Amino acid sequence: MKLVVLAVLLAVAAAAPQIADEDYEKKPIRLISYYFNQDGKGNYEYGYEQDNGQKVDEVGRSYPGPEPETGSISKEGSFEFIAPNQQKYRVDYLADEGGFQPRGAHLPQAPAQIPEYDAIRQQYPDLFIKKD
Repeated sequence: MKLVVLAVLLAVAAAAPQIADEDYEKKPIRLISYYFNQDGKGNYEYGYEQDNGQKVDEVGRSYPGPEPETGSISKEGSFEFIAPNQQKYRVDYLADEGGFQPRGAHLPQAPAQIPEYDAIRQQYPDLFIKKD
């Protein structure tokens, strides 16, 4: 019986929230501003800002395809936040047929393309998205 009680106490202690930051305080986060606009054709824009430094802005555009239920969507926007070390970070992004493309001063830069890739691109152009 003592072993069961000990096991239960250990399980409860292990399940307790572990807070690594001693200065952590639970305080409510207030919404400073919020907007959402939609045109009924799949295009939208939204954003919000909170008093903890978090901010989001996004614009989405819908591009109908030649047939029903086809087409694409592009999203462009940014988000900002303050890390636990009090440093402010911002990420600008574009998400479209080319994938998610984030940009930020703190993010690593993509390496230059290797020559073999350019040769494959010229040999098989249909496999690649054409950029205007």
